[in-house]
Amino acid sequence: MIKYAANLSLLFTEWSFEDRFSVARDAGFEAVEFSFPRDMTAAEIAENLRRTGLQQVLATVPLRPGSKGLAAQSGKAGDFREDFNLGLEYAVEGGSPLLHVLSGVVEQKNYALSSGLFVDNMRWAIEEATRHDVKVVIEAINQTSVPGYFIRTLAGAVGWTQRLEGLGLILDLYHAAMERLDPIACLDLLLPQSDHLQIAGYPGRHEPNIGNLNLPEVLESINAHSYTGWVGCEYQPADGTLKGMRWLDHFR
Repeated sequence: MIKYAANLSLLFTEWSFEDRFSVARDAGFEAVEFSFPRDMTAAEIAENLRRTGLQQVLATVPLRPGSKGLAAQSGKAGDFREDFNLGLEYAVEGGSPLLHVLSGVVEQKNYALSSGLFVDNMRWAIEEATRHDVKVVIEAINQTSVPGYFIRTLAGAVGWTQRLEGLGLILDLYHAAMERLDPIACLDLLLPQSDHLQIAGYPGRHEPNIGNLNLPEVLESINAHSYTGWVGCEYQPADGTLKGMRWLDHFR
């Protein structure tokens, strides 16, 4: 059976962030993922998880205003470590096994330099996270959504996980589809080695049954691979979160 996690940064935004935990549980979710919640402490996050019985399956290193991450940014090593340590604190307190690190936007002319910085920063981050039984993960972000994002392609993300021991992969079917890759082919090739899977319809990034994603085929493929990880529902509801949950009620 496929296990779904609610992305509380995008879903249930009709409620306060704190209330989203209870609403997600009442909607039938057993797990959640979210971007860094600046208005709540790590202890408050942990308490909400305990109160609702939810599991946090993916945490994210905080982003500074106007930034898409610092892991590949020149002159930002100190800031990167500060932000990473804060994200790691929240991951550990919330019991999340995975911590997503974003690398930022990089001009092509600076890509070689940024690659070296990325390696140094990520090796340090992986070592720090491993001490707490947390795995660092990355994802590719399509160049339409975030032009110039350092990890430009899914193949590039896979390459980094092969180069950096201990680095894990988020397979995001929305970003893959926006890269004009076949979602089913991506699942067949990469799902067995992925640490986390995220889905959304494309190109609008709404519910996965809205747009060009063949949702029944995607879910059939996930089941065929006996995937035991979580499927993050990382989409922007087209017309209200609960109203849009009909797809999940049908397939679950």
